[in-house]
Amino acid sequence: MTTIETIAQKAGVSRGTVDRVLHNRGQVKPETAEKIRAVMEELDFSPNTLGRAFYLSRKKQKLGVLVSFREPDFQHQVMQGVTAGIAYAKQHGLETLVEFAPPSEPDAYLSALDRLVDEGAQGLVLRGIISQAVNDRLKVLRENGIPVVTYNQDTDPSLRNCFVGQNSYQSGACAAQLMQLISPPRGRVLIVGVDPLHASSEERIRGFTDLFRKIPGCETDISQIIYGKGRHDPVYQATREALRASPELTGIFISGAGLSGAAHAVDDAGRSGDVKIVGFDVTASNVAFMQKGTVQFLIDQGPYQQGYHSIQLLTDALFLDQPITTPYFDTGIQIKTLYNC
Repeated sequence: MTTIETIAQKAGVSRGTVDRVLHNRGQVKPETAEKIRAVMEELDFSPNTLGRAFYLSRKKQKLGVLVSFREPDFQHQVMQGVTAGIAYAKQHGLETLVEFAPPSEPDAYLSALDRLVDEGAQGLVLRGIISQAVNDRLKVLRENGIPVVTYNQDTDPSLRNCFVGQNSYQSGACAAQLMQLISPPRGRVLIVGVDPLHASSEERIRGFTDLFRKIPGCETDISQIIYGKGRHDPVYQATREALRASPELTGIFISGAGLSGAAHAVDDAGRSGDVKIVGFDVTASNVAFMQKGTVQFLIDQGPYQQGYHSIQLLTDALFLDQPITTPYFDTGIQIKTLYNC
């Protein structure tokens, strides 16, 4: 959004001078006024836009953001986008309320959602979780006309206006192709999931296994799936046990949080580079294992865009008093190697 400050900076004048030109108050040199009007035209600025932002700030219109992740590094990346989104909303005269809740605790998640609504949020940005109680609450909110944008993990499409995130099935298939390229034709790949109720993780596993089954002549065993709740220590222990039980293991696919636990286990077993690892998210710990040669590929899902674009979409809808017309914003599949992360 173009503001008075933006115009002032571009025109090389003070905010007060721009304000005087906008409202025809006081004296401004003709050449200065013309320069300011030219900048306004270049930036497609309308005084009505500024007026509406002022009106909304006086009206105290609010949007709510619910943040819910297992991995602190990934949450930090999302929060960078959320912070930029909050600034965007503020420029448009909207206040942003933020709540945090663990994705593994539906009751805490529901309480955080209720607090946002109780504090007056007129639109919601949230990471979806699998919970009938949460779905029931979202259904009521939708019936009351509160727009909902989900990010990172989707919910039932009938309960939200738009989802901002990666196509989980396609990203799982992408991971399978990467694994197939770097693994022997008769290998054995361990699949490490988050938990069976983590929808995005399960969709990635489905995409991964579907593609492997379609590869002509592929004899790779992908039957073993373990779950580590997306936490380092449980994934480490389960992976160490799998490595001991299956010395013929050639690869590990991690469908969500917890990759550092699997990589640590491979390192400790002395099989770094021998057992190929493909997983998700360009976090500091994951990149460190890539630099050591333990991890071969990381798939980035655009955490900044998930945080920022979700708020941007909702802000535009509330600001213009118009419905959200985009049901899905794809943050893409970005393949990262040692040389581009």
